[in-house]
Amino acid sequence: MLSKDKIPVTVEATAMIKVGSTLQDIATAAEQFLGKRDEQRDAMADQVLRGHLRAIVGTMTVSELIEDRNKFSGEVQGQAGTDLSKMGLSIVSFVINDIRDDQNYIKALGAKEVARVQQEAAIAVANADKETRIQKAAADQDAQKAEALAATQVANAQKEKAISLAHYEQEQSIAAAEAKAQADQAQASADQAYAIQEAISKKETTEAEMQVELIKKQRETDLETQEVLRKAQENEANVVKAAEAAKAAQIAKAEADAREREVRAQAEAAAIEATAKATAKQREVTALAEATAIEATGKAEAEAIRLKGLAEAEAIDKKAEAMLKMNDAAKLNMALEILPDVVASVSSNLQAVDSINIYGGEGSSKILGMSQESLKQGLDVLGTMGLDVPDLLNNFSNRVTSSEKLETVGKINE
Repeated sequence: MLSKDKIPVTVEATAMIKVGSTLQDIATAAEQFLGKRDEQRDAMADQVLRGHLRAIVGTMTVSELIEDRNKFSGEVQGQAGTDLSKMGLSIVSFVINDIRDDQNYIKALGAKEVARVQQEAAIAVANADKETRIQKAAADQDAQKAEALAATQVANAQKEKAISLAHYEQEQSIAAAEAKAQADQAQASADQAYAIQEAISKKETTEAEMQVELIKKQRETDLETQEVLRKAQENEANVVKAAEAAKAAQIAKAEADAREREVRAQAEAAAIEATAKATAKQREVTALAEATAIEATGKAEAEAIRLKGLAEAEAIDKKAEAMLKMNDAAKLNMALEILPDVVASVSSNLQAVDSINIYGGEGSSKILGMSQESLKQGLDVLGTMGLDVPDLLNNFSNRVTSSEKLETVGKINE
């Protein structure tokens, strides 16, 4: 048989044929095969089947015959079944057993198909291997990414942990530093308060002691002055006694002043020592403590100076009152006692001169003029103190003259 593509092929098929089931088929078969042998009947059916098989093979290529045997079998059954039904027969089954050729065309098609299949299989294997490798590479890449991400997350976690730990340690350090600073500040405040209170207490104690001592000295001065005045009033008639009383009063006053200066010096030294100690203590605390201590010290010193000034002013007033109550003899005696010191103080510039060389005849008169000028300055100083020496001498001379006249008159009367 020749296929559609002119390839001679051999087709082996098996057919099962029977007489039709209908009365018409049975009558037709009886008419066709009545009086014939079975071999003749089979040969007639075989010829019909072979003819249709050959015709159908000629309409299909070898590839179609091989690839679509069901179609091939169906075509044969359809065409052959029509002719067989005219003979009262029907095809029960028709099976293609084998298709082959003598030129190995089918085998070549198989080889080609095998090669194609193998190629496709190799490509499929390669593609599968490629896909496997791609998937494996992707999986490896994903795994690496996952590992890198995990490592990054671990590193970030460690970094965050380190940062958190550093922040915690920093906060702890700051808290400890703030606590220490607060403690130091509290201690400094306590030390400052103690130092200020101690300085104030010492100042107050010093001021109180100074006030007590000043009052005491003031009272002593008042008593001594009153005593001198009393004695001066009692002995006013006797100039010598009055002068001695005035001298005693002056000595007592000088001693009282000396004691007062000593007490003030001691008080001032104690105040300076307390201030120095407070200042040394305050250097260890804040600037506010220094300002407060300095302010307290300044106020205390200002108060002490004020009290001292008041005491000195009151003493000067007492002295002025005492001098007003003194008679001229007492004032003159006081002036004569003070005058040498005043003149010495005024002429202190001459004391610094080792020697004087006189050139010309007017040198001695100039030196005498300087001495007179020093004496005049000393008298002026006493005049500012309320002691006019020339006036006192005139008054004293007039009184002495009057006394002598009274004595003379008394003797004459006797």
